[in-house]
Amino acid sequence: MAAALTGCGGGGGGGAEVADGGIGDGATGTTTGGAAPSTSNPRSSSGELLSGTGYAFGSRLDAYAAGTLVTVASPQQMDDTIRRCYDAWKRENLVRTDNIAPGGYVIKFANSPTVRTVSEGMGMGMILMSVMAGHDPNARTYFDGLFKVVRARPAYGPRQPALMDWRLWMDGRSGGDGWPATDGDLDIALGLLMADRQWGSDGQVNYKQEAINTINAIKEWFMYPDGRLRGRPSENTSRTSDFMFGHFRAFKKATGDAIWDAAVEKQIAILQALQANHSPGIGLVPDFCKDTNTSPAPSPGRNPGVGDGTVTDGDYFFNACRCPWRYGSDYVMTGDERMREICRKLVGFLQADSGGNPGSIATGYKLNGTAISRAYSAGGIVGPVLAGAMVDPSFQTFLNNLWSWNTNNFTTHYYDSELQLIPMLLASGNWWTP
Repeated sequence: MAAALTGCGGGGGGGAEVADGGIGDGATGTTTGGAAPSTSNPRSSSGELLSGTGYAFGSRLDAYAAGTLVTVASPQQMDDTIRRCYDAWKRENLVRTDNIAPGGYVIKFANSPTVRTVSEGMGMGMILMSVMAGHDPNARTYFDGLFKVVRARPAYGPRQPALMDWRLWMDGRSGGDGWPATDGDLDIALGLLMADRQWGSDGQVNYKQEAINTINAIKEWFMYPDGRLRGRPSENTSRTSDFMFGHFRAFKKATGDAIWDAAVEKQIAILQALQANHSPGIGLVPDFCKDTNTSPAPSPGRNPGVGDGTVTDGDYFFNACRCPWRYGSDYVMTGDERMREICRKLVGFLQADSGGNPGSIATGYKLNGTAISRAYSAGGIVGPVLAGAMVDPSFQTFLNNLWSWNTNNFTTHYYDSELQLIPMLLASGNWWTP
């Protein structure tokens, strides 16, 4: 996995090349980065956040409920770093695709000669555009362009119009046999809710209604009535990085549907069982787990019905590596102690194994703590740990080291870059939920 490294820390600029068909508008915008959290946040009389009230990057309108913050850089320094990294990411990955939808954009799938995009990239791109409004004056145009492609390529055509075909070939045709992907659609739905708060829903796209359409389709397609996710074709199989607790809570707020409360409870119970029974004293979780209805266990490798069909399906690898970000962000926003404990175990092992040096975190682990590879340091593995390290003050030095490592080793290539940039937003105090 080659990666073009772009140091975004200090005074260095993001020197990524402009991709073929990519966006290199060089927009810088103006914000008051580093502002203290505001005590007056626009809300309705019932306390709900108001649609279209805006959330400029760097404004830090919503204080975190819990967690430890980076101390090795000031808020202004962190904001400047994120601006540079975001601009470098956008130049490399945002591509105009009128052949799929007029005015459409995609987040390109690395440097693949055959795959144009995947739904997980589209969802993360929509989230980034929502958060970076205020810095990027074209963020809404890009967001709407991404959404055009999402709806232009629905899963199974008209059968699932509110879910996206998970992979598209370079010419825009389906490359995934029409299947939707849980992670992609979950992020797309959250991005739409964030867009509703950022810009309101009275423009060309009714973001709130489109979000609800996708949320309801996720419930129908990806969930059991008891709130468990089903992320693979086989029954009672899930992917641990699909356990996006902050998303579930936002979906409950948007729809009032109690199934999203059940989703939080069921997925927490699955994680607790996996850590206790399959990674005791270590706390790692597998890419995929089976038997979620009885006794959750790691998926066996090379079984495409119970995972991706790779030898690492039951390991902490390039799916589960997202978990510290997904779980840590929920603790920071809610203070749920169960999430703190799950994340504390996982990050505690990574800190101990690496000696507190992010560059020594292995590229994947068996659940017994054995490293899969130490040949190189992957941004997609290290980036999410930055978010996870926010859950406990004992990780303060590790947290600061993780911030420095990610800013000095930022990669603009797909997947690694998003898994560095979004946790950086959280660690800098710039994350928010709709």
